[in-house]
Amino acid sequence: MSLRDSDDLDGASSPTIEDEDEDGSRNPSDSSSPAPAPSVAAAPARRWRDVFWLLVFVLHLLLVGSALVLLGLNRFRKADRLNIDRFTNITIGGGAAAAPREAEVVAPPQREQGPSGELTETFWPFYGAAAGVGAAIAGAWLALLGRRAGQMMKVSVHSLTTYLAVISVLCFWGKHFFWGVAFAVGALLQFLYVMSVLDRFPFTMLVLQKAVKMVWGLPDVMRVAYAFILIMLCWMVLWSFGVAGIVALSMHDSGRWWLLVVFSVSLFWTGAVLCNTVHVIVSGMVFLVLIHGGQRATSMPPKPVLKSLQYAVTTSFGSICYGSLFTAAIRTLRWEIRGIRSKIGNNECLLCCVDFLFHLVETLVRFFNKYAYVQIAVNGKSFNRSARDAWELFQSTGIEALIAYDCSGAVLLMGTILGGLLTGTCTGVWAWFKRSDKVLMVGCTAALMGMILVGLAVVVVESAVTSIYICYAEDPTLIQSWDTEFFNQMSEALHQRLQYRSARAREGDPVWAIKQSTISDLLGLSLNFFFILPLMNSVGIHVIEAPVLHPVAEGLFNFVIGWTFLFAPLLFTDRRRDRYKGSLDLLWGCQMFLTNDLLPYIV
Repeated sequence: MSLRDSDDLDGASSPTIEDEDEDGSRNPSDSSSPAPAPSVAAAPARRWRDVFWLLVFVLHLLLVGSALVLLGLNRFRKADRLNIDRFTNITIGGGAAAAPREAEVVAPPQREQGPSGELTETFWPFYGAAAGVGAAIAGAWLALLGRRAGQMMKVSVHSLTTYLAVISVLCFWGKHFFWGVAFAVGALLQFLYVMSVLDRFPFTMLVLQKAVKMVWGLPDVMRVAYAFILIMLCWMVLWSFGVAGIVALSMHDSGRWWLLVVFSVSLFWTGAVLCNTVHVIVSGMVFLVLIHGGQRATSMPPKPVLKSLQYAVTTSFGSICYGSLFTAAIRTLRWEIRGIRSKIGNNECLLCCVDFLFHLVETLVRFFNKYAYVQIAVNGKSFNRSARDAWELFQSTGIEALIAYDCSGAVLLMGTILGGLLTGTCTGVWAWFKRSDKVLMVGCTAALMGMILVGLAVVVVESAVTSIYICYAEDPTLIQSWDTEFFNQMSEALHQRLQYRSARAREGDPVWAIKQSTISDLLGLSLNFFFILPLMNSVGIHVIEAPVLHPVAEGLFNFVIGWTFLFAPLLFTDRRRDRYKGSLDLLWGCQMFLTNDLLPYIV
């Protein structure tokens, strides 16, 4: 459905619909007559969407908030005020729960993480500093948005890899092997991704600069971002109070980490909900500006930001809560797979496997994507329907090819991660001098706080980007009337991407014209079956030399073969295996033939 033809277009962001005909299109002849006074009653009423997820989120806030209050009060000014440590003793040592008397006399519980008198206020100041640093970075990001946005984004892209590598070295130096490996892998993945999409950055920076130009001219949008940062800080006061109580608990490290993970997931969901609420508000405002030709246009409805805010926190809030659970993870996975897919080359076996993952993620993207928030802002639809309508709009117009080429979301995510790492580092350095044994717990949770606060600042630009693409797909003249030069650049980029896709989508070779590389892969993988031939060569038996193949292709190929062998006991022990003579041999032969011979050519 076209956004212009939607019955709820003006009702989504405007309290008036007097300028529309019955079919939803505007009547040009009405422009000469004076518009009637705005009437809130004239706006079509919106239905509440995804109410179940709204209730789940509210219930989650109540339960988590109560747990945080209890955990924080338990060690506030007095150790074990609420006698919660009697439950944590169960996790300390296997014999403590089975034989408490013996454990008290012979082997008292080992509380390795410090004295039992640790208090909430010992660690709460660390989180106060984290909130301050994160808010300062977010505020600086918004303040410098109109003047240094390009430089800030370039710094985020190029410095994140180095920063992750430095933190990895520091973790190894501090004998935290797991975290050292984790940050090293993160630095490697970041480097590989940047290298794989380096040619896309010029177009990405162009889109981001135009999005910044749009939001910088809307001061109400900036005020919304500041307001939601303040709301998030208020929730973080309670969250950090409870988490400080968890860090001070008298229990083993593993139990503390599990509690921190649970409450960190809760904070992430809460932060994502607030970020996407801002997304809906800003998207509705930007869409209105593009539709009406400017913020000061006479056709602009009164107080559009307040109306968007009203819908975002009422009828559409359930859709926001639902989408916030899944979109971030799916988007990140999609970016990584796209980056890998573009650099595979002509290895058909590996390309086949990556294409399978790619199409699986693309199916998820159809129902969970950030462009749904524009549809939610404009039409008030449910989240899944909004995501599906937005994706179908992009695919029907070919804009999906341009969106796939754009890396603006990944660049903004890099800035968010860098802001979180800076927050975690500043807090972790202070914790190192005060309580070095708790530096990882404090640093990781502080980094999450910083990421969420910076994300609330970054989302205003991402909202403008999504609105620009929706408007370009809906009616390209909207972008042309706003910025002609940008419209020409987008049109040229779209034409190039469609040509590129058309070239890649050409029909494959017929069976009688199989490429020599495909035949070589087929023979090589069959010869290296279960790595028997390479093992024979390694011990000096060189009857046949093992071919050298891509290690990922070999590993995946032999994994499929191993998976096939897992079905052998079921096949050969079935009592009805001889019901049809030769059927078992045929089935087993087909399994082995398909995996051995057709896997490299499955594309």
